[in-house]
Amino acid sequence: MLLGDILRKNARPEVFGNKTALIFGERSWTYARLNSFTNRIANGLGALGVARGDRVAVLGRNSDVYVAIYFALAKLGAIMVPVNFWYRAEEVRYTLDQSDSRWLLAERRFAEVASAALASLARPITAIWYEPGEPRSRSLGGESSPVVLESLIEAASDAEPAVALSPDDWHIILYTSGTTGFPKGATFSHRAHYLHAVSLALQTGQISDDVGIVIYPLFHTGGPDCLVLPHFLVGGTVVVQDGADPAAILSAAERHRLTSIFCVPTVWRWILSELAAHPYDVSSVRRCLGSSDTLPPDLLSGILDRFDAEVRVTYGLTEAGCILTYSRLTRADRAKIHTVGRPHPLVEVRIVDADGRDVPIGEVGEIVARGPTLMDGYWGMPERTAEAMVDGWLHSGDLGRFDEDGYVVIAGRLKDMIVSGGEKIYPVEVERLLKQHPKIRDAALVGVPDAEWGQAVLAVIVPAPDAGLTEDEVVAHVRSHLAGYKRPRHVAFVDALPVTTATGKVQKAVLRERFAPIYGR
Repeated sequence: MLLGDILRKNARPEVFGNKTALIFGERSWTYARLNSFTNRIANGLGALGVARGDRVAVLGRNSDVYVAIYFALAKLGAIMVPVNFWYRAEEVRYTLDQSDSRWLLAERRFAEVASAALASLARPITAIWYEPGEPRSRSLGGESSPVVLESLIEAASDAEPAVALSPDDWHIILYTSGTTGFPKGATFSHRAHYLHAVSLALQTGQISDDVGIVIYPLFHTGGPDCLVLPHFLVGGTVVVQDGADPAAILSAAERHRLTSIFCVPTVWRWILSELAAHPYDVSSVRRCLGSSDTLPPDLLSGILDRFDAEVRVTYGLTEAGCILTYSRLTRADRAKIHTVGRPHPLVEVRIVDADGRDVPIGEVGEIVARGPTLMDGYWGMPERTAEAMVDGWLHSGDLGRFDEDGYVVIAGRLKDMIVSGGEKIYPVEVERLLKQHPKIRDAALVGVPDAEWGQAVLAVIVPAPDAGLTEDEVVAHVRSHLAGYKRPRHVAFVDALPVTTATGKVQKAVLRERFAPIYGR
């Protein structure tokens, strides 16, 4: 159950060696050629000193090289630390520092933000620059670049790296925002993600003829864990796309005869809108998958009406290895359209009360889970791990209930998380930043309904007296420090925030009730 072995085995000529594994733009890779390229990256990095257990941060957009780096680090036994490419320098610095990364592989387009993050660290990290595509005999970095990946690749062997590994070795740290406002790094072993890929492939009936498209950012668990690994496991083909342009997705469906499309609700709405405006041949699509609990029934009905395919609604979270439950809907059978399905065979899911006791069928409680596909814990955060993992059960922080057939129905969120366009936003991180602004006395973030994004961020601001604060100043302050998707889409100014008399906590339910009719759409 070593992830690098998936490529190694498929590269054999009698298996899938000459079959197309990966497509990115105009470039196409067979399993044999992709495995050879991956080995050269691994051996080049190994010659530089990257070793088993080293944390290696990777900052780049979706590309063929990113996929190869993912498997190269797995073959070396290094622990990959994917960095959100929307992050600003402060967020990149935190990720590098908290993970204790020794190396940073950064796509050249992110040189400015990466350099700023590295300059603010108290310890040295070796930066390695790269660009998508195969090695070319040319300089990429100039004098300011200490190492260029292409140079390492050109000098490296394509032999399999000779590194003794265990399936229980950690292979990746996936960062997810926490209720404390500080991102937490969920650690996963080779075994956990291998088994998750097996489960997903079996549950969705994937075969070697399948062609899937990666729309999720590859730093996200939904990219490699829900798409690349399951397809590669069965010898399928993956089309990697940089961005979620609906026309590009549908053009890929025509050109490459996609059999499955997996994306967040916002992108599904874009796809349906594009299909309504322009004709595309989507007859090859047999499987439409939607992630998160935010796929509303009207959107699911639209997908079922437009595609002659089954629709799979999934529910999960990063700490769960990606997916916990699946449902299956067809044009003829939409009975469970309000659910997110049943647990997959490798996990147990329970609905519990505040004391950890199972609630009766139909009653709402917190969703908890355990199984071999879940994280081992949070990197360097034993207290947070103990809070999340209680007696082996992962506490999701989400509320749900079981229906009479054992299907999970999401009832809400235990925490004040906002989900906008599939991205999770925890208010405390943004609130803390807003309160640092000299013109802001107090601030609270809530989500309001949004037809396109699911939820939109509303910042409710108490300005300092006579500050003359504007909405543009509030948004610009957030954008200059945090990823763009965390910025407020709406700003409301108030004289005071509603708080409870006993604890002084902000009553966010009151804010949502007051402002949702004004800003929701």
